[in-house]
Amino acid sequence: MNKKVVSTVLFTLVTLTMAAQGRLIRIDSEDETWWKNSRQMTFARNELTRLLKPKDVEFGVVCQPSFSPEWALSYDSTTHTLVCRKADKSIWHTTYKALHKLKKVDKKHSKWVPRKHPKDYVAPNVQAYSLAITDEQVQMLKAIWTTAVGNAEKKMDATLDGTSWEYFIDGQRAKARREDNALVRFTNELADAVRTGDASRKDTLIDNEFQRGMVNGK
Repeated sequence: MNKKVVSTVLFTLVTLTMAAQGRLIRIDSEDETWWKNSRQMTFARNELTRLLKPKDVEFGVVCQPSFSPEWALSYDSTTHTLVCRKADKSIWHTTYKALHKLKKVDKKHSKWVPRKHPKDYVAPNVQAYSLAITDEQVQMLKAIWTTAVGNAEKKMDATLDGTSWEYFIDGQRAKARREDNALVRFTNELADAVRTGDASRKDTLIDNEFQRGMVNGK
C-alpha cells in the first residue's frame, strides 16, 4: 500500500470519527435550510437594534435572555436621560415564528420547519422607562462602559439559561455571560432603578460603581 493510499485512508478515518462525535459540520451556502436559518439570525439582530437601540443612543447594554423578552439600558443623548427599553415578547422567538411554522410529525409530536413564504411579522411592543441623569453621571457611566469594552473577556461562561449582556460604546462591543460578574449585577440593578423611577438608587449605584472602579485602578 503506497503513501497516497495510506494518507487517504487515515484522512477518511479521521473525518468519520469527527462526524460521529458531532464535530464535523458541513455548511453549503446553497443549502436552503442553512440560508433560511442565517436569514433568521440577521432578521432578529436587525430587529433587536431597531427596537432597543434607536439612533440617539450613545452607549449602553443589551440583555438577551434565552427564555424571556430582551431589554436594553442606554444613554439617550437627545433627552439626556437613561432609558430602559423592554420588549413585551421575545424578539428572537417572534422573528423565528415569522420565518418558521410548526409541522406535525405524528399525533404527539411537531417540529419547526422553514416557511416557503414568510408570515406577516408583527413586532413586539416595547415599553420605555426613563430617568434624568447629570452630565457628571454620564461621564462616570461612560468610563464604566469603556472599561467593560476594554476589559472584555475572551472566554465567556454561559449561565444556566444562556443569558448574555452586550455592552456597546463608540462602535465597539463586549459581551458578558456571568451572573456573578460585578458589572452585570450593577447593570441589572441600574436598569431596575430606571424602570421603577428610583432616582436616589440610581445616584448611589453610579457613584458606588465608579468609585469601586477607581479604587481598583480600572
